[in-house]
Amino acid sequence: MYIRCLLLKTKNRTPKIIIFLLLFLVSCGEEGLIDPHGETNLPSPYTTGTFNAIDFPTDTGSAWTYINVDTKMEFTLRVRGTRDISGTTHRQMALSEITFVEESEEFAIDHLAANAYYFRFFETDFLEVNVPILATYFTKTPHALIESAYDAFVSPLPNPIFHQKHFPPRRLWDFPLEVGKEWVVFEKTAGIPVTATRFVAEKDVQITVPAGTYSAYLVYEEVVYGVSDDPSIRIISPPAVYWVAPSVGVVQYRFSRYRATDTLQTQTFALKSVHLPE
Repeated sequence: MYIRCLLLKTKNRTPKIIIFLLLFLVSCGEEGLIDPHGETNLPSPYTTGTFNAIDFPTDTGSAWTYINVDTKMEFTLRVRGTRDISGTTHRQMALSEITFVEESEEFAIDHLAANAYYFRFFETDFLEVNVPILATYFTKTPHALIESAYDAFVSPLPNPIFHQKHFPPRRLWDFPLEVGKEWVVFEKTAGIPVTATRFVAEKDVQITVPAGTYSAYLVYEEVVYGVSDDPSIRIISPPAVYWVAPSVGVVQYRFSRYRATDTLQTQTFALKSVHLPE
């Protein structure tokens, strides 16, 4: 079990709406679409005991429905469409459906990478804003799954769809997955530093979710960030945890919605159903 000491420190900073509006105004413009080239045709793995890129499904039409085990809120993530991001065709992971059992401020996919570290102010500091991430854009190679941009819903702006590139792109998955492997999801050094790291702690972990029982890899994600320019002061977020099964993808994940607060709001999302095109 991969466990690190957590240093929790409260330092809430309420974002000002004018800052967010400025961020929206400097976001990148519409990208041109290009013909999709498809993904790399990866050969079947010749080794056992590892999790290769081919084992992580990303074909267009793939869909995963998750349920919050506490609130019963459900949502579906679906791979659909393409978009040119910096001259490369990316697939879109879109939030296609969402069902609320009761009034809630939950949002679905803003935590699938780097514990909701998305919005920035002029590429330096992250803003603590809580808005839905409607879609992310990624590529996959034999070595990694890279997320390069995202769409967010920002209301009540006249054009509520906010498209922004990551600086730098995020290495969500590093293939092959093997116990003991650690990699940097992203690192920001401008302004207040932030580093997100993932670590493969175990494999063959049996987990039962509404979609079934799976043998999964257990992956932790840890974010270390500063609260000032003092390099000696760093805070470690409560780690996010991912259960990832070959040929299925993420079957369960757990994260704490707020990075450093007195009361951690930990949430767990379990796979309810999966559709993978043949």
